Amino acid sequence: MHPRASLIDELEVRLKSGTNAQRTNILQRVTDLFILNADGASDAQVEIFDDVMMRLIETIEDRILAEFSRRLASIENSPVNVVQKLARHDQIEVAGPVLEKSDLSDVDLVEIAYTKSQAHLAAIAGRSRLNPVVADVLVRRGNSEVAMKVAANNGARFSYSGFTDLVQRALDHAGLAESVSNRADIPPELHEFLVLRATENVKRHLVATCKLEMRGRIERILSNVSDRIVKEAPKAPPAGGAWSARTLFKRDLAKLRSQFDDALASQDASNIIASLAKLAGVSDEAVRAVVQQRSEDGILIVCKAGDVSWQSVKQLLLSRFWGRQPPEAALKDLSDKYFRLSGESAERVLLFMKARKAVSAAEMRKAFAEG
Repeated sequence: MHPRASLIDELEVRLKSGTNAQRTNILQRVTDLFILNADGASDAQVEIFDDVMMRLIETIEDRILAEFSRRLASIENSPVNVVQKLARHDQIEVAGPVLEKSDLSDVDLVEIAYTKSQAHLAAIAGRSRLNPVVADVLVRRGNSEVAMKVAANNGARFSYSGFTDLVQRALDHAGLAESVSNRADIPPELHEFLVLRATENVKRHLVATCKLEMRGRIERILSNVSDRIVKEAPKAPPAGGAWSARTLFKRDLAKLRSQFDDALASQDASNIIASLAKLAGVSDEAVRAVVQQRSEDGILIVCKAGDVSWQSVKQLLLSRFWGRQPPEAALKDLSDKYFRLSGESAERVLLFMKARKAVSAAEMRKAFAEG
């Protein structure tokens, strides 16, 4: 199979002097011929159609290209160069069909995900299969709609880092949290992190909407926390002393976190320090020293010991209170460090802080690394 000689001859004429309508007619006829015989076409024959179509689409209006894209998207062995060109088209009506259905490499998809619009990302998120290298980029660069779509796509596979990004975005987004929680492949520890660190509204939504098998798991996680709070009723701290992290876990953490978030919202420096100190179980002076040094490692340790959500930590780092806003790339690194740091490790570092009257930023970095 190849474009008939008469069509090739007519193509040469129409490209030189034909009207838009005549060139459109040629493209439609070539496309009809290809689709009719695509199943039995050899690689060499498909390459001929690739060359012919590439020459034609340079002069075709977007409305016609959109229909052309829809027709080719469902063909398994569509011409490679044509599909790649359509996929990079700025108009989503043209790019969308092939982005969602056509055979494109991970390299192509990642490049498009980094350079094109959110609508392009949403089309990619709907593909029947997505490898982690592509799915992870969609999570990092996509808006809420894209994140929701890729999280709900059972054909998408994520790396551990990609799942971590999804979970962090879902902490205060009920719809996304539902999609993430319903995934059978979510690592158990990340699912537990989502359930425990999500906002109260998100937790209620998860219990009400998740699949039965996941709902039982969520209820068990929350029940275990509630049992620990009820069984170990705390005593009041000594006068002028700080709550320990263990005692705080038995207290009403939601209320303490709410106080911390209220202090953040009002940019009340003294209340930010006081509420964070109570959450972490250290003195106000210890937290104030970390803040004065602008020690990002130190503030991560204190917040982790206080079981503060990443969303609140991020708000703290971006606030006027902190004084210097880290760039977006640094925030990503900090969120990774924060998630990797366990609460137990943070408490061990706090013991080091309590044993010293003053801890330098360099010592804090070292303690963070060792922790």
